[in-house]
Amino acid sequence: MADASWGNCKNCRFFAGNSDEPSDDATQSCNQPELKQFALVVSGDSGCNAFEARASEAIPSYEEPAPMH
Repeated sequence: MADASWGNCKNCRFFAGNSDEPSDDATQSCNQPELKQFALVVSGDSGCNAFEARASEAIPSYEEPAPMH
């Protein structure tokens, strides 16, 4: 497989969802070329290391929580 980073299926370009913002529990086919042969059906909150962000998808950044005083 191509060198890719980990990510949730709902934000991946290979998630065959019909919605611009699929939910965590949405299920669709995985269309990643090297995995397609396995006919995987994945949920939006599934993830793998063949993740590629959708062209229109902004990857959310992680922010450290503010310290408690």
